[in-house]
Amino acid sequence: MKRPIVIISLLCLSLCATFAEAAEPDPQKQQQLLKKIEELEKQIIELNSLKLKKQTLPVKKDQCMKVVGVESYCVCVTEALPAMVDYRQFVQILLTPAAEFGYDKLSVEQKKDIDQAVVVWATCVDYKGPQGKGVVERLMNRDTLF
Repeated sequence: MKRPIVIISLLCLSLCATFAEAAEPDPQKQQQLLKKIEELEKQIIELNSLKLKKQTLPVKKDQCMKVVGVESYCVCVTEALPAMVDYRQFVQILLTPAAEFGYDKLSVEQKKDIDQAVVVWATCVDYKGPQGKGVVERLMNRDTLF
């Protein structure tokens, strides 16, 4: 009777070893899977951002039209502003010195939104001041626009 138990035990050990090998992830496959997960997470963030932007466009345009009343400018600004920046914040960014709202202490994402807002202004406004090469770069190095 001992033989069947030994055979079953050996079979069990063999199966356990096979399962253990299968459970150990292949580093290359694991890296590929992690890369795919990161890509999907980025896509989800981009889709959520686009959704938020689409939902906020009418509000931003309405705010701009109440203040400026120039549809071509308001469409340009509201379509180009980052999703997290409404028109009121856009004006505040343009008028507030960087040191006053603590630009240096902001997160990378917040700095990116502020920098984008300045670029939006330079792109959409019919700027009557000095123009030429490097106008946007000079604006980015400003304390405040006005």
